[in-house]
Amino acid sequence: MHKLLPRAASVLYAAAAAPLLLSSPRMPALCLAGSPFATSRPVANPSRIRSPPWLRCGGGRRGLCSAEAARRGGDAEEEKEKGGGGRAVPERRQRGRSDALGESGELLAIPGVGPRNLRKLVDKGFDGVAQLKQLYRDKFFGKSNEKMVEFLQNSVGIIHKNHAESITLFIKESVDEELKGTDTSKLPKNRRLTFCVEGNISVGKTTFLQRIANETIELRDLVEIVPEPIAKWQDVGPEHFNILDAFYAEPERYAYTFQNYVFVTRVMQEKESACGMKPLRLMERSVFSDRMVFVRAVHEANWMNEMEISIYDSWFDPVVSSLPGLIPDGFIYLRASPDTCHKRMMVRKRSEEGGVTLDYLRGLHEKHESWLLPSKGGASGVLSVSQLPVHLEGSLPADIRDRVFYLEGDHMHSSIQKVPALVLDCEHDIDFNKDIEAKRQYARQVAEFFEFVKKKKESSTAETIDGDKSINKQIMLPQSGGLWVPGSSRLPESALKSFDFRRTMSSFLST
Repeated sequence: MHKLLPRAASVLYAAAAAPLLLSSPRMPALCLAGSPFATSRPVANPSRIRSPPWLRCGGGRRGLCSAEAARRGGDAEEEKEKGGGGRAVPERRQRGRSDALGESGELLAIPGVGPRNLRKLVDKGFDGVAQLKQLYRDKFFGKSNEKMVEFLQNSVGIIHKNHAESITLFIKESVDEELKGTDTSKLPKNRRLTFCVEGNISVGKTTFLQRIANETIELRDLVEIVPEPIAKWQDVGPEHFNILDAFYAEPERYAYTFQNYVFVTRVMQEKESACGMKPLRLMERSVFSDRMVFVRAVHEANWMNEMEISIYDSWFDPVVSSLPGLIPDGFIYLRASPDTCHKRMMVRKRSEEGGVTLDYLRGLHEKHESWLLPSKGGASGVLSVSQLPVHLEGSLPADIRDRVFYLEGDHMHSSIQKVPALVLDCEHDIDFNKDIEAKRQYARQVAEFFEFVKKKKESSTAETIDGDKSINKQIMLPQSGGLWVPGSSRLPESALKSFDFRRTMSSFLST
């Protein structure tokens, strides 16, 4: 028995000395069950140090505290990896978060979500499991799980990959269970529309996409936003080349290289966002504005020579024709004067745009106008809505009736002939924090344009189906004995076998 006393005494001594060890400047603070925001600074007066929570637990509660510490082990690991405790958070801020965290308690049921990961998810706007499911449906459905794992790590800040993988697997299985028995291959493709948001540099595309499309009741649940892949242009390959900066610095050297890479990233972006579940995909710019505006501009400035423009055109048409996802159902043209765009560009001060001149913006503005806006003289270029059949013109709401035009002309790529474009005036600077009604007015116009294009597409599909049925009814294949030709003898069956009779007659009847 006397041999056990020194050991027991040493244990008690260690417990008494624990606060001193935990506050040593050479050792990071350990906080197994306390707040993850606890301060880890050395304290001058050891007598005022309180014991950590796991030492203050009573005998009856010790098991409970140990279980709580084990449950938070994942968060303690993250705290250790980040180099110790963070800064202390004021009590008022902690109380401000408590309601949101309380309402998000269901997230704690997801494997890989502890208190720290819960706070990160809440800070990013995920208040419950439903929001994570919607994120998966919109951005990652039908794709590799790694895509959502990367999003959780890079955008939400979940440090450990195994936590991100556990969350992704849970959400995927939940969505798959909800969609069981549904033909998921038809969900995105049959009902989803794509609009490309076009406009000059600094016209306000980012503001439009983030403040109007993301923050209004009319569009929030309707649209998925696909911003321009600028980050990919600023960080290329293992050497992290900034091809956007290189183009602005030496446009005559890098114009073709830049435009070539822009096209590639747009194709990648279209593939990545193709499986979303929301009815409308808003993409910032398109391969057509690249060709109709920016490639024309650099060619006219002699930054792209005749050989390079010929090479660009030689692959542009066949690639676009083979990738129908690049062809939008409509365009939204954000319109402002070059002077207004130049002022906004000076305010935002993007480093790569330091050499962009007002004359360059004026050239881009003219090319947007000739492409997306009808000329006042009625010259060829677009087809006004007033020239459409009455049943389509009448379906346009009054507040966008004078803003919708159909693209047409010899200079237009064949794949976007008759594609509608909505023109929105962005000349005036609007504070959308204060002018809520202006923000909602823009959103309503986009929502009405969406309904118009959707009905038009459904009508075209129905007409095509009816047309196919009527053609099939009119075609009568020859009976046995061959085909009679007026003023001649019976056509031998060997001649009939040399061509596709149904296809030939279909072509004849459609002319």
